[in-house]
Amino acid sequence: MRRRLIGVLVGVAFLSMGMALSQRSFQWFPSGSSTRSDTRRHSLGPTTAFAASSTMRTQAFVTRAVDGDTLVVRIDGNEGEKYVRLLGINTPETVDPRRIVECFGKEASAYMRALVEGKRITLAADLEADERDKYDRLLRNVFLADGTDVNLAMVREGYAYAYLSFPLHAARKRELRKSQEEAKRAQRGLWNPNTCNGQR
Repeated sequence: MRRRLIGVLVGVAFLSMGMALSQRSFQWFPSGSSTRSDTRRHSLGPTTAFAASSTMRTQAFVTRAVDGDTLVVRIDGNEGEKYVRLLGINTPETVDPRRIVECFGKEASAYMRALVEGKRITLAADLEADERDKYDRLLRNVFLADGTDVNLAMVREGYAYAYLSFPLHAARKRELRKSQEEAKRAQRGLWNPNTCNGQR
């Protein structure tokens, strides 16, 4: 009888320990990590696989679009304005005094202004890319509040070339390359024979 009672007490003790550990595990590792929660909150749109891999995201307001691939923004919690160069894209030149205005450059600048000027955006870093370029501009992917991926939109609609010679996340390179091929096939924007036919 005594042995049976001891056995029951030991069993209850082990059961209690197991339940406690299970509860602690649930509290430490809740369903859905904070990264997934952040991704849903920021609604980063069509590039969910790539965007979810970006752990550095900040909110900002676009004061102006310099051209098709450079913005001036006010980052939340920071004083002053910052220049942002969109990662992985290159638009025809319009503002460099050393160069002529390139084919479809004005159209690319106008499209960028219509997309982002005066709007709130999310700036997403690419951990495989540089933080800044040689002009000290922040290198970022840009997303609108509705989830629009601005970098991809510029390439897909034929306003920008995919710029893949610098370090970028492999998934991002694939997305940009695919978007450029789509624009070429559809002869959109600068790929149209009646505009630039893909030439600068």
